[in-house]
Amino acid sequence: MRGGVALALALLAGCAAHPSEARLAVSSARAAPVVEPPPKPLNLLLSRPPDLVITIHPPAIARDRVYGPLLRRASELAAAYAGPTNLGTTALAVLERTEEVVVAENDHGKEAVVVLRGVPADLDPLAVVDTSGRALWHVNAGDVRAVTKELAPAEAADAALFIAPGLVWVIASGAAIARTRAALTSDVGHGAFAGDETALASLSLPGDALPQLRRGALADMGTGLTHIKVELSPGAAGLVVGTLTYVDTLRSASAEGTVLAITLAFRHRLEESVQAGDGKKTAGSSPAKPEPRPASNLDWLAAAKIDRDGQNVLIRAPIPRPWLEALSKADLPAPSL
Repeated sequence: MRGGVALALALLAGCAAHPSEARLAVSSARAAPVVEPPPKPLNLLLSRPPDLVITIHPPAIARDRVYGPLLRRASELAAAYAGPTNLGTTALAVLERTEEVVVAENDHGKEAVVVLRGVPADLDPLAVVDTSGRALWHVNAGDVRAVTKELAPAEAADAALFIAPGLVWVIASGAAIARTRAALTSDVGHGAFAGDETALASLSLPGDALPQLRRGALADMGTGLTHIKVELSPGAAGLVVGTLTYVDTLRSASAEGTVLAITLAFRHRLEESVQAGDGKKTAGSSPAKPEPRPASNLDWLAAAKIDRDGQNVLIRAPIPRPWLEALSKADLPAPSL
């Protein structure tokens, strides 16, 4: 993820700059096909199913009542803090214009792709520059294809940028470069290499990515766990939805019991804290004021709803409103010059 995200931000950051004199001839690649080609799966670009997948829908987040203010505030902070010559000034602004960003990786980023779907047609990949104004990508002289175009990094790096039909850009690194090149030999439509299209943002991990779930009191949650997914759902409630997938219904039922016990424990803790804060009246005396339990960063789990659907355990919890309000008002110290 680290390598993939870094490549994505580097690519996106410079795209809002003024276009360079030299333009890449990608009009044919960007033209919408008369007949949309069949969607291509993301797994085509990697040697095996990815260890980690992150999907983000920036325009949907920007429009959302809960998360929109957070994205706008992040963009404002980046612009104010970085200054006009820093890539961070425009990176978030360009992200807001790209319909979907999917990051997939294996082996901690040794093999990774960043797929941008619905890239605005006016963005010029040759206008991407670093903090010194040097171009990050140049035309690959050996690329003679008429449809998909391949760009090479201006400096030595194990990466490539592919400009495909249907407003699809793909940044590949490591072993994914050759596989991406092969996958893009034919027409690609806007539906190619899609991520999770339902959530505002989602994170997908294999079950063994969190080994701590297989230890101690949490062992029933981690045993037989094959897949973990976390989603930000649209809507005023600001729900985080977690889905734990198990090898069979026996394991999911056991895990459901553990998750329920955890949420009930936090619920009980929160109730005790509220009661302690209210104090207790005694005859002939003022209300006593016992010390409330210290608040926990996980107390919000008390409001979680737990369901099970076959091999899946679903956890739905609203993000605490004070957290969202604090983030939307966050500030940064002025940078030192």
